[in-house]
Amino acid sequence: MCINTKTFAGTLAIAAALLVAGCDKERCEPASSTLRSPDQSTEMRKAAENSVRVSAKNPDSVRFRGVQVWPQAINNQFAICGQANVFGPTSNTYVLFVVVVIRDDIGNDPAQKYKVDARVGSTVTEATKVYVDTLARCYENGGPPTILRDAAASVPPMPDDPKAVLAGPAQAAPSTPVASKPGPQPQPSATGQAAPASTPASGTVIMRQNGNIRTAPQGETIRVEPQGKELRVFGEAPGGWLHIGDTEANGWVHSSLVQRR
Repeated sequence: MCINTKTFAGTLAIAAALLVAGCDKERCEPASSTLRSPDQSTEMRKAAENSVRVSAKNPDSVRFRGVQVWPQAINNQFAICGQANVFGPTSNTYVLFVVVVIRDDIGNDPAQKYKVDARVGSTVTEATKVYVDTLARCYENGGPPTILRDAAASVPPMPDDPKAVLAGPAQAAPSTPVASKPGPQPQPSATGQAAPASTPASGTVIMRQNGNIRTAPQGETIRVEPQGKELRVFGEAPGGWLHIGDTEANGWVHSSLVQRR
């Protein structure tokens, strides 16, 4: 069959023009977050596996399975996910690993083309972190979205009075009765006359039996101290009454209920 040379040349020219036009339409550039070639995917996988080996006690015995490369939401960032046996040649245990690889297309040093951050679930703590990373990164366009460099992390609002936080819980006002303060002042006795003031005293006593602790000599009962409880003496009043407490005076007991030490 005879082919017209001019016609054949014209057909080739039209085909070439169509190819160029198609290239211009698509810009002939893949997205920066996708792999540009199978070789590049293999390189990143090797970089990730090497970073996992470095973390193992016996790098030469590390084995891998189910390794996949996932482009992330951030350009030039990839997650290499899979399982690795990092426990030595006698072990059949595989654990999850996630390696984040950042590709540097502008750098001139081939050795620094990929930056890797490996996480291997070889411990209980790391296994939890790797599991979270697997859910967040091991799929296409996974990981965090693009982060604005100028965006500052939010901080919790400061309280109205920062000094209150440093000082701890608010203390009761001096005029407010609290449990740690000395007991109430002596109250009138059953005869209607005020109990006499106590004189200073010291030492300790032990409860002979379960006994009533009162607000004042012959006053109202405020609590019951158990047998054997040791108490300090802070004062005495006529009639055999003792002003007692643990670290400070907070009640009265009759001497017949205690034994002096």
